[in-house]
Amino acid sequence: MAEAVFRRLASQRLGCPETRLLDFGFDAFSAGVAASDSYPASRESIQVLAERGIDLSHHLSQPVTVDMLEKADLVLALTPAHLRMLQDARPDLADRMRTLRADGDGISDPIGGSLDEYRQCADEITSCLEDLLDDLTQKDTEAK
Repeated sequence: MAEAVFRRLASQRLGCPETRLLDFGFDAFSAGVAASDSYPASRESIQVLAERGIDLSHHLSQPVTVDMLEKADLVLALTPAHLRMLQDARPDLADRMRTLRADGDGISDPIGGSLDEYRQCADEITSCLEDLLDDLTQKDTEAK
């Protein structure tokens, strides 16, 4: 969900289509520390994001790779445990990594939960990403 929500929020913030985010120096992709390759998003995730006008129906899971970590400017983990796994895998890149929640707490995976739990998760992800985009766009403005 986080990748799709980020793309939507960033494109709205920048006033561009999602396909042009790279032109503004933004990109996002989703990968999991324990994800299997090429599994579709859950029915609940698709439904909850569809309610927000975001199409997640073509999303396929992928495991995180060393190449992904090396190319990323910022790596966001949903939980502190996932963050530790990533930092243990590449301690030299730890300064690029943090939890999505700025306070270091985690966001629970709603897998197997109700639609309301998926909605709460999407709300929390959205809130954290809005704060992150505030920080990123402010830094970009200050750099100019």
